[in-house]
Amino acid sequence: MSDEVRNKIEELREKINLANKAYYMESKPIISDIEYDRLFDTLLQLETEHPQYKTPDSPTARVGSDIVNELPEKEHSIPVLSLDKCYSIDSLENWIFKNGQKTTNIFELIVEPKIDGAGIVLYYENGILTGALTRGNGYFGNDITNNVKTIKTVPLKIDFKEKIAIRGEIFIKKGDFTIYNSKYADGIYSNPRNLASGCVRRLRSSETALFPLNIFCYEAFLEQLKIESHLENLLLLKKLGFPLNDEIGFFSDSRVDTTTLPFKNHFIGKISEMSGYIKDFEKKRESLPYEIDGIVIKINDLATRAELGYTQHHPRWAIAYKFDAPLAETKLESIDVQVGRGGRITPVANLTPVELSGSVISRATLHNQDYIDSLTVNVGDLVNISKRGDVIPAVEKVIEKGSSPSPYKIADACPSCKSKLVKEGAHLFCLNEECPARLLGTLQFFVGRDQMDIETLGDKTLEFLFNKGFVRYIYDLYSFDYRKLLDFEGFKDKKIDNIIFSIEKSKQKDFKTVISSLGLKDIGSKVAEILTKKFKNIDEIVNICSSNAGSDLFAPSPEDFFANIDGIGPITASLIVKHFTNAKTLKLIQKLKEAGLNFETKINEQDQNINRFLSGTKWVITGSFENFNPREKAAELIKKYGGETVDAVSSKTTHLLKGKSPGSKLEKAIKLKINIVEEAEFLLIIEREKAPRQFFGTEK
Repeated sequence: MSDEVRNKIEELREKINLANKAYYMESKPIISDIEYDRLFDTLLQLETEHPQYKTPDSPTARVGSDIVNELPEKEHSIPVLSLDKCYSIDSLENWIFKNGQKTTNIFELIVEPKIDGAGIVLYYENGILTGALTRGNGYFGNDITNNVKTIKTVPLKIDFKEKIAIRGEIFIKKGDFTIYNSKYADGIYSNPRNLASGCVRRLRSSETALFPLNIFCYEAFLEQLKIESHLENLLLLKKLGFPLNDEIGFFSDSRVDTTTLPFKNHFIGKISEMSGYIKDFEKKRESLPYEIDGIVIKINDLATRAELGYTQHHPRWAIAYKFDAPLAETKLESIDVQVGRGGRITPVANLTPVELSGSVISRATLHNQDYIDSLTVNVGDLVNISKRGDVIPAVEKVIEKGSSPSPYKIADACPSCKSKLVKEGAHLFCLNEECPARLLGTLQFFVGRDQMDIETLGDKTLEFLFNKGFVRYIYDLYSFDYRKLLDFEGFKDKKIDNIIFSIEKSKQKDFKTVISSLGLKDIGSKVAEILTKKFKNIDEIVNICSSNAGSDLFAPSPEDFFANIDGIGPITASLIVKHFTNAKTLKLIQKLKEAGLNFETKINEQDQNINRFLSGTKWVITGSFENFNPREKAAELIKKYGGETVDAVSSKTTHLLKGKSPGSKLEKAIKLKINIVEEAEFLLIIEREKAPRQFFGTEK
């Protein structure tokens, strides 16, 4: 009986998989919807009655589950880099010319549409889909495996036994998006990309299964790549049954007449023809059934790719040509001139509200005077606006001039303090450090969520305090008697109590956050972290900045000292010295010290008694953990006991903390004979607080 059931289940799976392939991949249905539903329901019933025969690649896995999926974070085992971008044909042709000059290998280009969807990486082992991660930050992504299994065009099983990873883009067709938005008024999304991205991140896969998601795959990664070109990579994907975009362009000056491509809408031409191809493709963008936001150009030959290599953020052998953003027509009602906390002047256009790319736009940047002059734009003009990079609204061109034939002119004086503006590069600046707009901007930055997070001091409250003269500098926030506000409308006891509580709470912020919140040019969170790791307190930093190198011929100057710190370049080093020798900055620091803010790395009494048995160790953390979610909790423990955490495995790494589903870091650690520590062992060691000589981990 058991063999009979198992055989019946396998037979049903085979029939359903063939029907899925014919319907979703080839657009040629081989059975009716009624017959498909009958086969599917029978399989679902048999697997429910005989769960021992259910496998991860079963078509019923696409139904989804009501189990809440917390979308755990996992590490990618392949590089998931972003792409370099260009916005003009001239820039693209320059990129082609430069790369062509850098190599003596075959120079051919593959052109593919850039799908505007949700990036995904599919992982297969022994032919079975074992994982699906969002792109995330390129190193870690959310595990959405169960959700992705509900997408009918994603193969759950492939005829390929080696480990393989597939990059792709999940999307919703324009027509399906329109139907969804018209049907479900409670869930309006601004565009198909946002809907697709939201769907794959649903906490229940049964909800994801309700949406008509699709996928296009565009690159396979194998441990031992036996192919020589991107074209061969695409052909492998097609052979394995992955959905590919048929809009493929192949450009070569040597193989135009001999190359054939098994894609319905392919184009073959010489490299000189590519610019024309892209312009023509942009014209048919609106007629495509899915959203695209550009074209991706890749060098075809893998040896050439290896020769060109990568930057930290993107491969040098590929680039995205971004289409001009969609335009909307509206009237420019007025222009505001804003002053940033650093003094930069930015003109902003106030517009008659207009819908663009799913959102209503009423303001757009005009960048600077040079930009205004190039457009000859002024108040009253009818203008086209776009969303640069499909995000930032900008005025693009004048359609019809208003009453003024000449361009708008930014006044020579600062709109806030009336100081004379100074031009640096393309921008105008107010250099008056006492400019009210700059001072208020510095206050707003200081209290912001990513800085000191004084949430009760919103923009309106700060403006009130500033305009009344109660608060002018950062240190005034800590000395002002907020009870005086009881005399003003809108300020009751409870509101004032909340302000005082938030102010006091901000004093608990660490040294790094305080430094990065001061608004000093180029001293952001990254530089602040480097400085506060290197120095115990602010006095050490100030002392080095004010030291006189002339008294010792062999001592480096303060600028050279900071420039030699890993992560700080010569420009930032000069700014550090300039800031921490400035009388106003030193006064600010002194007053904030007196107010009780942290200007040192504080070690409490309990921490002083901690056995720092991990001193001298360098750890890499990989995988997901039962007791450390997020994994930063493990990093905090390592640092607490004297260890150091690093992002990448190297010969200097002493230990690797291994969780579930570890990435490629584990393999590298094994090759380098680095100590591998499991989660349970790590917890045991931490609990016992053993000495370094007793702690070695497991060498593998």
